[in-house]
Amino acid sequence: MVRALKSKMNDITLRKKLVISFIVVVFIPLLIVGLFLTYELRKMALANVVEQASSDMDRIQTRISETLLPAVYISNHALVDEGLKNIVNREYKTTYEVVEAYKSYTVFEHNIRFYNEISNIRLYTNNDTMLNNWRFIPLDKELLQQDWFQRSVEAKGMMFWEYTESHIGRPNSTLSVTRYLKFQDDLFGVLVIDISTEYLNWILSQEMLPTMIVDSENNIVASNQFELIGGNLNESTTSEMLLRGETGIFQDSVFDEYSQIMVQPIPLDYSLNHLRIVSVLPNTDIVADANRLSKLGFIVTMISIIIAFILIYIFSHLISKRMLTLSNHIKKVAKGDLSTDYQIAGNDEIGKLSTQFNKMTVSIHQLLKEVEQKNEEKRVLEKRQGEIKFKMLASQINPHFLFNTLETIRMKAHMRGNKEISQIVKLLGKLLRTSIEIDSKFVTIRQEMDMVKAYLDIQSFRFEERLEYEMNIEEQIQDVLIPPLIIQPLVENAVIHGLESHAVGGKVTIEAIEIEDAIKINVIDNGVGITDEKRQQIIQSFTSHNEQQRIGLRNVHERIIFGFQQSKGLSIESQPNKGTCISFIIPKKFEGDLDV
Repeated sequence: MVRALKSKMNDITLRKKLVISFIVVVFIPLLIVGLFLTYELRKMALANVVEQASSDMDRIQTRISETLLPAVYISNHALVDEGLKNIVNREYKTTYEVVEAYKSYTVFEHNIRFYNEISNIRLYTNNDTMLNNWRFIPLDKELLQQDWFQRSVEAKGMMFWEYTESHIGRPNSTLSVTRYLKFQDDLFGVLVIDISTEYLNWILSQEMLPTMIVDSENNIVASNQFELIGGNLNESTTSEMLLRGETGIFQDSVFDEYSQIMVQPIPLDYSLNHLRIVSVLPNTDIVADANRLSKLGFIVTMISIIIAFILIYIFSHLISKRMLTLSNHIKKVAKGDLSTDYQIAGNDEIGKLSTQFNKMTVSIHQLLKEVEQKNEEKRVLEKRQGEIKFKMLASQINPHFLFNTLETIRMKAHMRGNKEISQIVKLLGKLLRTSIEIDSKFVTIRQEMDMVKAYLDIQSFRFEERLEYEMNIEEQIQDVLIPPLIIQPLVENAVIHGLESHAVGGKVTIEAIEIEDAIKINVIDNGVGITDEKRQQIIQSFTSHNEQQRIGLRNVHERIIFGFQQSKGLSIESQPNKGTCISFIIPKKFEGDLDV
């Protein structure tokens, strides 16, 4: 699997590899970070909404508690109010006494005028001698049987909060706090304090979320949703936790919408039951800001991805363009166009690679020129050797005929007792046979010297006392391989041009000495010598194309140069009337062919 994936990656273009790598390195982390941040922003938004709603609940609780405190204060004061006790405990004989007593007790009226939160105060009592003035109301059988009255009596002095119809026959319902008051003997009363629900509604109207004040029977006492006032929670929700009176924050369906329900009690001292503040936070409202932040996070992430993609495309295009330029340059060079020299700007790896490739191209171009030059020189040498062989063939007589003729002459000379002529004819035959049978292979110095000796012996017979020769060959280099016919032409040149005009005392010396890893050959004569100007002309003729100038020396010079790259060819030293020395140096070689 890994090998297959690696193989596919190797076949993909560099631009695609860069795009894929940037996607892996940039896109995926950026997408992960974007999603994570979006999730965290959404989570924070939800937490902030709930926190804000909880803070609003605390504020509402404080304001509602402050609104209900006057009723608690009035109710607590009634427990110890001696004036109220005196009015209730008195047995009245006439209506006048009742009216006068009522006039003398102004606490209820004062509290109603002083506290805007209080809409009405009244006391229901079992003193039959008292009259109903809507502040003090004698009990009758109907009132005694009403649920609210019985609950107030059963509370035994504790306050009880409830939302019921007006106790004075008014059609509207109201929030009231009731409290059982015990007077002397069998006299008692139930104090009823009505809270101004309009004031409570005004407080709640300042809130954005649907908010309600609910009593222990789930009656909606006040709300900023006016259509809900007077209703019951059973009509708006199926939440068991809410209907059971639980407090806290929980999720359930309210108003046919899944919502966060926040319930907070309103703690009031000396109360048998409590009121609750219910605030409904629909999930759609909760997630509105969260969705907005999520959308914003998504937009920012997408913009970042788009910008990253654009930058990736630009950078990958710049890199791949330079690589493509270098690739096209390499293709041109591969097709043989070594003149291409395109420098890619920059000091990065691509720029350095382009510089090194251009240097390599220049080196290859120079190397090819050198190879072409060497091949041209080789072709010229082969052409000249071919011409030499052709000339030799053109001047040759049938070898067998020539050898047979020479052998016949030698035998006749021998039979007649002329052994000297017989020996010379034998040497001539050997020399001719060696010249004809020679090929391009190497020969040892020993073999080459045998041929040189045969030539000198023949010339000594010819010139007699006019020619002497000496051969000094070091023993350890006798078997060193050299090209054939590179010493004999030098000896022939010394005899013909150096000694032919000598009347007597001519001498040729051939030396072969070892110099480190090379062999030096010297051909020395004591002939007429040459001037320095003539010597320069001869050296220049080695590179001349004039076929009539020094063919033998030039041929030897070229064969040495082409056969041994380390050699400088022939070297000539001469002085007029003192003689000439022609020498060359070649590396030692014991096997192989001369490649010329």
